[in-house]
Amino acid sequence: MAASTQLRYYNGSSPSAGPDVTGTTVRYKRADNQTQDSNNPLPLSATTSYVFTWRKQSKINFTTSPASNITNLRFFMSSVPPTGIYFGAWLTNTYVQGSDAGDDNGVTGFTDTTGNQATNNATNYTSSSPLTINSGTVLTNPSTGEGSQEFLVTQMGCNSTYGGGPGPISPTIGLSYRYNET
Repeated sequence: MAASTQLRYYNGSSPSAGPDVTGTTVRYKRADNQTQDSNNPLPLSATTSYVFTWRKQSKINFTTSPASNITNLRFFMSSVPPTGIYFGAWLTNTYVQGSDAGDDNGVTGFTDTTGNQATNNATNYTSSSPLTINSGTVLTNPSTGEGSQEFLVTQMGCNSTYGGGPGPISPTIGLSYRYNET
């Protein structure tokens, strides 16, 4: 029987996993929560420099045991953001709570400069060239949970070339995970 999964984003200083958001809309904003509301919006930038949301950190949670092993966990963008929207992605072993002090102008070393933005641009990761979260064994039967994987950190930015106004980004941005189950 195939393993069942959940996509869980982490919040708070401890960290604690939020609810399963598989197949739902995830809101990027300037707050450390998963609440689907219009509070803490990302302001539209007046320049071509990006203004950023707070970082989001996620992991795949396997709620049922795989038949044998889960291996080769990957991440990629399944659609391209509209002009003026930047989406960054990178991996870390260490959870760092999202905050205005550390995130509003880009995360130091990841999205704070144009060079770092180019290196960590999630559009670099496609179905044919995904970001490798774990190329080896993530989880083995009879286990459940997150197994062996790093946090996937994502962050969205917006600049003055974005043609949309306040509210949801259109078209939506698709993010995908892939793994092998044997």
